[in-house]
Amino acid sequence: MPVTEATIETILERLHEHYPEATYELEWTTPEEMLVATTLAAQCTDERVNRVTRTLFKKYPNPKAWADAPLEDLEVDLKPTGFYRQKAKAVKALNQALVEKFDSKIPQDIKKLITVRGVARKTANVVLNCCFDIASGIIVDTHVARLSQRMGHSTRTKADQIERDLMKIIPQEAWTFWGPAMVLHGRYVCKAKAPNCAGCIFLDLCPRNGVTEAKPTSTTAPPKVVPKGGFVPRPGIPSPPATRKKPSQKPGKAAAGASGGAERSVAALTAAPSIDAWVERLGQEMDKPYFAKLMSFVDGQRAAETIFPPEDEVFTAFNLTPFEDVKVLVLGQDPYHDHNQAHGLSFSVKPGIKIPPSLRNIYKEYEEDTGLKAPSHGYLEDWAKRGVMMLNAVLTVQAHKPNSHKNQGWETFTDAVIRKLSDERQHVVFLLWGGYARKKKKLIDKKKHTIIESAHPSPLSARAGFFGSKPFSKINAALQAHGQDPIDWSLS
Repeated sequence: MPVTEATIETILERLHEHYPEATYELEWTTPEEMLVATTLAAQCTDERVNRVTRTLFKKYPNPKAWADAPLEDLEVDLKPTGFYRQKAKAVKALNQALVEKFDSKIPQDIKKLITVRGVARKTANVVLNCCFDIASGIIVDTHVARLSQRMGHSTRTKADQIERDLMKIIPQEAWTFWGPAMVLHGRYVCKAKAPNCAGCIFLDLCPRNGVTEAKPTSTTAPPKVVPKGGFVPRPGIPSPPATRKKPSQKPGKAAAGASGGAERSVAALTAAPSIDAWVERLGQEMDKPYFAKLMSFVDGQRAAETIFPPEDEVFTAFNLTPFEDVKVLVLGQDPYHDHNQAHGLSFSVKPGIKIPPSLRNIYKEYEEDTGLKAPSHGYLEDWAKRGVMMLNAVLTVQAHKPNSHKNQGWETFTDAVIRKLSDERQHVVFLLWGGYARKKKKLIDKKKHTIIESAHPSPLSARAGFFGSKPFSKINAALQAHGQDPIDWSLS
């Protein structure tokens, strides 16, 4: 069904009927609190963030209190939210920026807000949409992205591109409502793996892109959903503009001149930082008990032993290759275990470090397969930035003790990563070298994705099927067969 003005108007009417109080389910009293809560929620459930912030917003009542707090205190306070060290640094830094640049207040301009380190478009839109009712753009989290594709509102995969498409078809006065309402619909009805189409208010309007189950012949309308969070009144603090506006008021057609503002907002997106969806897609996984136990294990190991890679490089593969950009997954086993080698990318070492034997063999096959000359270094960051996710199954290791961190929980986490890519991406090439990696085939949907496998490039097995396997040309052939651009394998 084509997306028309009438279709969007009907969708908005039904959203207002079933989600009349739509807002983000994080608890906040001031916009500055909402910014902190949104930052903490990136790798955690909203429910857990709310439990933590009910206490912390009293302990740290304003940006200066957060900015002045010792980092070690913040780490202790934020530990229940997962990745507490990174979050402590991020929360401290963004509040320092608010204090130093904006007089401890959230700037009500998205161009200014995204200059704050760690604040990307989604976070900025959450704060401006929900706290000020400012139509800075449309919130696009994992739920909105999924619904936009299923309902035919966008064919894109990157959040900023999806937002751009939505801003073209949705009246600007509805932007602040559309995001939170669709988040609720995605969270409670149109779920990723088991969408409740029989209970969906959009069944007659939705093309159900990507849904394989048979279309229900009838629907049972769900009850109205009341968000579990939102603005929390506190004595002496006035309600922000968004809470004074009657949320169930239906928007009319775009007012004269509104399209000009929309075009300016769309144009502003081109300079905005991209939104990385990894943390959203893995948030529930990181909230499981095993992951907290894993983090405690790694923390204890770092306190007693030398652990590689450094703490701030453990998730390099995720940082360099956003979820929407992954074209290829190269799976290794665990990090290099000698000094200065591991930096978060499988098989890669930083410039100036001796090229390890497995990578030397990869380079031999690289030259034979591509005709390109291998570089004098082993730094593969260029590949990662071009869509080649270089992931180890285990992300940390004790110095000089290979596989010392196996069976502690990392495998469960990285298996979840592989499943996410298999379930939610349309086509990825999975490169599996060696017996260990090949066991992961069971996690991959072979009907959607390409699996390329061979012997491992280590000196012990390279001549048993790795040399001559031509992985680089096979990857590009598979990508092109699915209408994707090939990888530029050149390394400078």
